[in-house]
Amino acid sequence: MSDDVRLEPLSLDHLDHVMSWVNDHDVLQYFANRQSDITRADEERYLRTLLASANDRAFSVFAGERYIGQVSINQIYWPAKNGRLFVVVKKSEQGNGFGPAAIRALLPIAWEQLGLHKLWLIVRKDNRRSQAMYLQLGFDFEGVLLDEYFVGGHFHDMVRMSLRRPDAPPR
Repeated sequence: MSDDVRLEPLSLDHLDHVMSWVNDHDVLQYFANRQSDITRADEERYLRTLLASANDRAFSVFAGERYIGQVSINQIYWPAKNGRLFVVVKKSEQGNGFGPAAIRALLPIAWEQLGLHKLWLIVRKDNRRSQAMYLQLGFDFEGVLLDEYFVGGHFHDMVRMSLRRPDAPPR
């Protein structure tokens, strides 16, 4: 089912698609900076900033003509050739392998087009399902960030994971 995933560079034409998940608590329960409702105008402003950024590359994920979610490389630090991975799959499409498929589609962009050396991410320590997905994709643990996020009235530990480009020299 996830074999036909394709990435399209994010555009303002995708705003309606993005609005289909930005206020879904089930989707965003693990995102510290997305804990209150976001208006369409606020999201449009955010997308305009993201599109103008020299340090972010964002894509909408589709399966055929069906919108699935978003994947991006953010906070690209060009001197060290690394960037932060972000992926979100809307609730109705979760559990079908679209997250890993979107990441696999993004890797050639990271390595070949952008020339990055490493992708990194942070995920809540209690989100074992996501950690297992990242491990299957070749990511490894780098460390634990104690009390890193404050969500739902509680502090949460975050786990940092990363993936180095396949042709990186051994450490």
